[in-house]
Amino acid sequence: MKAAVVWEPGGKFELAELTRREPGPGDVVVRLKAAGICQTDLSLSAGGFGQQFPAVLGHEGAGEIVEVGSAVSSIQPGDRVLLTWVPPCGRCYHCVRGETYICSKRKRAADIDIAAADLQYGNLPVQAGMATATYAEETVVSATAVLPIPKDLPYHLAALLGCAVPTGVGAALNAARVTPGESVVVIGCGAVGLSAVQGGRISGATTIVAVDPQESRRNLASRLGATVVLSPEEFDAYPPPSATGFDVGIDAVGQSRTIRSTWNAVRRGGRVVVVGAGRADDIVEFSAVELFHDEKTLRGTFYGSSNMAFELPRLIELWRGGQLRLEEMIDDVVPLERINEAADKQISGGALRVMIAQ
Repeated sequence: MKAAVVWEPGGKFELAELTRREPGPGDVVVRLKAAGICQTDLSLSAGGFGQQFPAVLGHEGAGEIVEVGSAVSSIQPGDRVLLTWVPPCGRCYHCVRGETYICSKRKRAADIDIAAADLQYGNLPVQAGMATATYAEETVVSATAVLPIPKDLPYHLAALLGCAVPTGVGAALNAARVTPGESVVVIGCGAVGLSAVQGGRISGATTIVAVDPQESRRNLASRLGATVVLSPEEFDAYPPPSATGFDVGIDAVGQSRTIRSTWNAVRRGGRVVVVGAGRADDIVEFSAVELFHDEKTLRGTFYGSSNMAFELPRLIELWRGGQLRLEEMIDDVVPLERINEAADKQISGGALRVMIAQ
C-alpha cells in the first residue's frame, strides 16, 4: 500500500510502498478517505515528543472499514468511521470514571515499539505514528479506536473531528465550561484556537476576544464568532470587558509567555485553560500570593477533555444545525501526493488546514 514516510527527524514526507500487518482478533483495517495535517504531526516529523523514525504519521483521519478481526462484532466492513488517537481501554482508573481522553493505556510516540511495527518497508520496520498512521492508504487499529460517522458527513469534514475541533470546542465547553453571558479571550487562532472561539460562541459567551499575529486568522476568527480580534501588540493595550478582567481565558499556544498573558487577563475567580501543547522545559511562574489571593482556576485540557463516544455525536449535530462551521476552517483538499505542499503551507501560515483526500 502507498504511504507518506518520514525517514528521519526534519525530513520531508516521501511516498513509498509499504506492507501492513494483518489485523488481530480485536483490530480493524480502515481504508483512509481523508486525513488532516495537525500541528502535532508537524512537530512529530521534526522529532518532537520522542518520535521514532522512520514513521508514517497522521492522527486525524476518517475512512471505511475493509476488514475486522475475529473478535470484533461492533462494526463491520463497509462502515464509515472516524479514528480517535486516544482509544479508551475501558478498564483503567480514568476510563471507568469517564475520563477516556486521558486513558492510561494510550500509546505515546516514544512508547511504540518500532521493532514490532505495524508497517514495513521491505525488511525495515516503520512506526505507525501515534498508533494511527493516517497518511497512508490503509491503517490497522484497535476496534476501540474507531467511531461510526453518518453518511451525510463528508470524509474531509469528519477528519477534522478527530483532533483539532474536539480539542478546541472541548476546551470551551468541557474544560472552561463557558456559560451564557460570559466574556472569553482566546490566545492563538490556529485550528484549535478557532475551534475554541466557536465553542465560546456555542456556549453563549457575549464577548469573545481572539488574539493572533496573523491578520488572515484574525479575520477568520471574526467570521467564526469572535466579537473582537486583536494582534498580540494590540491585546497588550486592550482594556478587558470589565474592570475586573475576562471570565475565561483559553491559551491555544502553550508557551509560558502566552499562558502568563492569559492568566493576567482573567479576573479574580475566573478560569484559565491551557490547551496548547507546550515544551517540558518551558516553565511558567506564579507567586504563592497570587495563586492564593486571586482564586483563579488554572487547568490544562487534553483532547478538549472530550469523551469522544459522546462528543462526536454532539459535534455532528452542532454541524448539522449550522452552529459548528467546519467548511470555513479548510483551505484546500489535496491528494496524498501533495502532502509536502500542504505541510509547507501550514508551517508558513499560508493555510489554516489542508486536508488529504484519497
